[in-house]
Amino acid sequence: MRLETVRALIALNNRFYAENAATFSSTRNAPWQGWHEVLCIAREQGALRSPASSKRVLDLAAGNLRFERFLAEEVHDPELAVTAVDNCPDLLDGARLEGLRCTHVELDVIDALLAGGRLPAAGADLAVCFGFAHHVPTAALRARLVRALVDAVRPGGVIALSFWQFMDDPRLARQAARVEARAPAGLDLADLEPGDHLLGWQGSLATARYCHHIDELEIDSLVRDLKGVRELARFFADGASGRLNRYLILQQD
Repeated sequence: MRLETVRALIALNNRFYAENAATFSSTRNAPWQGWHEVLCIAREQGALRSPASSKRVLDLAAGNLRFERFLAEEVHDPELAVTAVDNCPDLLDGARLEGLRCTHVELDVIDALLAGGRLPAAGADLAVCFGFAHHVPTAALRARLVRALVDAVRPGGVIALSFWQFMDDPRLARQAARVEARAPAGLDLADLEPGDHLLGWQGSLATARYCHHIDELEIDSLVRDLKGVRELARFFADGASGRLNRYLILQQD
């Protein structure tokens, strides 16, 4: 994929979140079912379990701090400190967070990946990235995303990602076909990679966002290419079907 197409996809999604932050955030309040399993695995590995760790969390693409509210309710530890990274301050408008130390870092994650992939926090016990990997264009940048999360944790630290496998949902697959039939001006669909799609929002086909369907083979490739990392778990969770997201849990050796 050409860099200009990558930039066009980044701009498309940045515009989507800037224009739809309020309605998007209003539908993103309840915790995900899969987070309980993530937290359970992290604790089993010694992360976030007092007094064994420093209890530091990096949340990449934190959105409206929904995961942070989940942590505040589930961990109940004044020593827990979270670095929440996102580049859409409108999603934070009205966000409320109590009982948790949280530092917000405004950063365009994909720009950071293009520049080399270093993240603004290191030595975390747990690094998570939920509901974002499908917005990262190109297989190379998605691999860089996973590597950056691994590099952000301490030795023995846990990494958790979710992958939205939306094309397995017939309704979303039909929506993608309709939105792509009227692609935004200036976007060359022929330059997209297999698995790349455009989706609408709340029934509107005119409001397009870029999403990539990360299938099992690509997850296998992401794990296979990592060094100094072991896979702890892979599972489905979330949504009415219980299969909305595919989770990948890793640990730095």
